[in-house]
Amino acid sequence: MYKKYLALSAMAAVAQAENAASDHWAVIVAGSNGFYNYRHQADTCHAYQVMKKNGIPEDQIIHLSYDDVAKSGSNPFPGKLFNKPTAAGTPGVDVNEGCKIDYSGSKTTAANVLKVLKGDTSAGGPVLKSNENSKVFFYFADHGAPGLIAMPTGGYLYADKFHEALKFMNTNKMYKEMTVYIEACESGSMFENILEDNLNIYAVSAANSHESSWGTYCSPNDKVDGKSIGSCLGDLFSVNWLEDSDKAKMDKETLQTQYNTVKTETSKSHVLQWGQLTFTDEPIGDFQSGNVDEAEEKSDFWAMLKKHSKKAFKDIMQFDKHRPSTHIKNEFAVDSRDIKLHYLYNKVMSDSSAENHKALQEELDHRMKVDSIFAEAFPLHMEAVKNNTTPLPTEFDCYRKLIATYEDKCERMDDYSLKYMKAFVAECEGMKSFPAAIEESIARLEGVCSKQ
Repeated sequence: MYKKYLALSAMAAVAQAENAASDHWAVIVAGSNGFYNYRHQADTCHAYQVMKKNGIPEDQIIHLSYDDVAKSGSNPFPGKLFNKPTAAGTPGVDVNEGCKIDYSGSKTTAANVLKVLKGDTSAGGPVLKSNENSKVFFYFADHGAPGLIAMPTGGYLYADKFHEALKFMNTNKMYKEMTVYIEACESGSMFENILEDNLNIYAVSAANSHESSWGTYCSPNDKVDGKSIGSCLGDLFSVNWLEDSDKAKMDKETLQTQYNTVKTETSKSHVLQWGQLTFTDEPIGDFQSGNVDEAEEKSDFWAMLKKHSKKAFKDIMQFDKHRPSTHIKNEFAVDSRDIKLHYLYNKVMSDSSAENHKALQEELDHRMKVDSIFAEAFPLHMEAVKNNTTPLPTEFDCYRKLIATYEDKCERMDDYSLKYMKAFVAECEGMKSFPAAIEESIARLEGVCSKQ
């Protein structure tokens, strides 16, 4: 009997070790604010629900989001967020219900993202406590530019600093394997010529290093239960991987299969793979789920989704009976650089008030101002910017100086002006042999902005 007890104890210890060896963590980041950026916070709450539904403990999902969209006065469904449209009579799935946010408002900074990844408790909230046996999933949704992704406050998350954090995690044995999904314009530049293969990190970008990503479920396909949200509900790459994960068998579908599906369905930009590709035959559940049996009882949220899914799908297809939903997502996609303009234009179309007309005109004036600043300050780079032939950033300190100068002397960057960061990159890469020349570039930029 004693020997039998020892054997059972040993088996239990092995099982416990296996569970410990497969503990899963997720870090989810929405990098924007403002109702016209509705889609990013809807994307990340949807991602939170996927992880939660599939058994990752809530205290092992760390979510950073400014959290101003659901409570916005512009939201026709106060307190709710939807990542997919439904027809009249079909309630949408509220991805904000039970969506826990750990860092919101002014705490949603690039510095805190890096601290969370490195397990630095000075962030003031939960941080990764993963180890050499952990599988870590990182997902980011927001605007981007060459070599950076934006945050709503506290600066930008630059590719070199992000890579330093990943190397820190690797050196300090904070994961066994890690997967990174980034939704942003020029998101490929966060990895190209930067992400090392030996870090055991697999990454997917929504776009290559020179192109925009795209919003989807935009007007007129932004309706939930027949009511227009007034903003794009999701991002094309993001809703494609999220909707795929919703229906996937987590223990069967592989990372490679998900990539192939999402790449095919995202026809507006080039979805790309980076880093370590040797473990893409692993199931997506190794990163998007925890140690749970698929037969276990699902949360109330997902029970509701299951109840309404067949009817919702049928009703959604009524938008166009002759086209599958993939075509609808692409047909109503909008270049991320133009979404604010699209948002303001549709506000005028739905309510032709003086206030809405003024906001639209101010956006048009703002764009003309930005065009003028860069054309005057960096005329030699405008053709390269237009043709997407600028180099990728390597001189990050110079790059940061030009961005800081622009935001100090001109205005804060936004999703439209970020497209001109290519001019900053070209300027910095062109003066590698003459680092002191940056002062001349800064003075020129300051002079142009002082006249605006």
